Amino acid sequence: MNAYRIGFIGFGHMVQVIFEALDRAKIVPRSHVSFIQRDTAKMKRNEQEYGITSTSLENLVRESDLIFLGFRPQQAELALGQLAQVGGLEGKWVVSILAGTKIAQIQKKLGSGVQILRTMPNIASAVGEGMTILCYAPSCSAEFKEFGTRIFSSMGEVAELGENHMDTVVGMSGSGPGFIFRLIDVMARTGEKHGIPYAKGLKIAAQTFAGAARLILKGDLPSDLLSQITTPNGTTQAGLEMMTKTEIDKHFQAVIEASSRRSAELSK
Repeated sequence: MNAYRIGFIGFGHMVQVIFEALDRAKIVPRSHVSFIQRDTAKMKRNEQEYGITSTSLENLVRESDLIFLGFRPQQAELALGQLAQVGGLEGKWVVSILAGTKIAQIQKKLGSGVQILRTMPNIASAVGEGMTILCYAPSCSAEFKEFGTRIFSSMGEVAELGENHMDTVVGMSGSGPGFIFRLIDVMARTGEKHGIPYAKGLKIAAQTFAGAARLILKGDLPSDLLSQITTPNGTTQAGLEMMTKTEIDKHFQAVIEASSRRSAELSK
């Protein structure tokens, strides 16, 4: 697999996380990686920082077996058009991390000879705890599927879903860490309000979320765990009753659905 060459179009934070995971896992040597970025000053800095080659769009397409689409979804129309004008895409593998951009949209711009993997990774990939949703176009070869899955497995867990679920998982896992960061901060600020230094409260809150998540990932159901720790008239019950009274579940569901709706809007 080290023979493959990878090109990144766009090199923002999420793409940097993906590259660093690939580099740690030694999936491809740095000499087989190139990238292009709109901001030429940032491109030169990233070239030095990451030890990979910046190049032109034409060279990137010509030299790469796999092309990552890592620009912003709002730039998709323009960037895909520029990529199509370059040509030479027949037989290339394309991986998209663009929220709200459907496989059919990419295929229409780049042609039927391109194999496309649509993904939704998240920021936890930076610490090897990512959750990436994969959606392969029907035309994808077994070789591409194996390599694509290997790439994202190097940075955490993966799950394959149909494209009709992609907007929903944007809200759940793509944007989800942002909602969890907010909740962790709220918990830490509550401790600070009652005299616990913020740094210590942050550690307490983060580890509480991490430990609870680990129990779920081990195979326990939330309902079973709740029954184990909730005693009549106890502290957990008091908190859960307030969550019910203030309709926290309903409101948090609305948060996820707002993110999902925005993903769907981006595809129109």
